[in-house]
Amino acid sequence: MPRRRPPRAEDALARVVLDRYLAVRRGEAVTIETWSHALNWARALVVETRRRGARPALVVEDEEAFFSSIESVGASSVPGGAGGPVGRGGAHIYLDGPEEFPRLLGLPPDDRERLLARHGRAWWRTARRQRVRAVRVVVGDATPTAALRYGVDPGAWQAELVRASLVDPARLALSAARITRALARARRLRIRHSNGTDLVVERSDRAPIVDAGPPDPSAGRIWGRVPSGLLIVPLRAGTGEGSWESNRPAYDRYAQPPVAIGARFSFHAGRLKEFAFDRGGAPFAAAYARAGPRRERPIALTVGLNPAVSHAPELQELGEGTLGLLLGDTPFRSDSGRPGFSFLAALAGGNVEADGRPWLAGGRLAPPAEGVRHSAGRGSTRRTGRRTP
Repeated sequence: MPRRRPPRAEDALARVVLDRYLAVRRGEAVTIETWSHALNWARALVVETRRRGARPALVVEDEEAFFSSIESVGASSVPGGAGGPVGRGGAHIYLDGPEEFPRLLGLPPDDRERLLARHGRAWWRTARRQRVRAVRVVVGDATPTAALRYGVDPGAWQAELVRASLVDPARLALSAARITRALARARRLRIRHSNGTDLVVERSDRAPIVDAGPPDPSAGRIWGRVPSGLLIVPLRAGTGEGSWESNRPAYDRYAQPPVAIGARFSFHAGRLKEFAFDRGGAPFAAAYARAGPRRERPIALTVGLNPAVSHAPELQELGEGTLGLLLGDTPFRSDSGRPGFSFLAALAGGNVEADGRPWLAGGRLAPPAEGVRHSAGRGSTRRTGRRTP
């Protein structure tokens, strides 16, 4: 008997997106929106959609036509938004672009932001009303152009994104629930690392946000991303004392330079007082100088959940056990418009104490303290006796 060939990466990814993230049903309408450089991934999604008996509609932004339009009629005359979402209860898949994004670097910032913000206020209003389930599939971001700008290997980057995308989102959601239970009702968090990080913050009353698994329009979450795997712990305003030092780069393909290394922040009374970078901190300093009065707040602590993420640019915060400190704007604003200012500083291998008890150790969930059992339901603890042999 001949051996069965393993599925192509495109086919395997299409099955996970349509099954595990979107649960596409027979007869359902599915819009697949892509830039021309990512057509190989989009084609696989079209074929898999048809195999399931659903109805695909492929929307392509041709990159050459896009840039020719800008050169011919000007950036301000080229619409940046996508077409409306599919009918009620349908699914929407987006593969980002353009591949030759450096051609946008010379444009005025307002024009560039408008061209890149493809899903504006009207799109979001319609999507919410129609209870659309939408995902952004990130694998198309790992292009040779982006890899050259970041100084990484494009094949390795894309392969890591595929592996991370194939991780079962249900597994990621279970990891988020387990970590949240371990955090229980603790308020005071102390984050430390041998690199000098020693920061104390406090949780807010808001429940942690889980960026893992399929969109859930009934809960107001119509948009997700593939790969996923992030737990976001909101922090109480006015808290933050000590220092934070990142040991993972921060990537921004539209910044100059595009990679920032060795971010160091000092906080007092919940405000950023000093910052420095080993390299590439000029874009942060410029954005920080232009930002509003809430720019200095640490607003969330993130915890990565995805075991297949390690060094992928732009997604390192998803790596299992990686901590992130979010400054500035609220996380995951799912209306139109981009956040005014935000920066996520990542730290791998950190230790966290929750109300004095170990919570994360070296980026891994710490076992309960000896003699203390954590309740799985209400976050309470109780003392347990020890038998003597």
